[in-house]
Amino acid sequence: MTVKTRKVANTTVLTVPSNFKVPENIDFEPSINDHGDIIYKRVAQITSKRKEDIHTFMDQFKPVAEYLKDK
Repeated sequence: MTVKTRKVANTTVLTVPSNFKVPENIDFEPSINDHGDIIYKRVAQITSKRKEDIHTFMDQFKPVAEYLKDK
């Protein structure tokens, strides 16, 4: 199977074949190697619960960080 680049507005687009079953609205980080190969790596999604846990954790250490910043 091959896919061909195409122009959409100011962007060059590559089609993802449907049999790859890639869901919509998933973030990928593109990179290109020295040979010109394009690599797309999926960006890990953080759930709302995980974000809340991170904020709770950071809030617990905020007083310590404030205390230490002037030392």
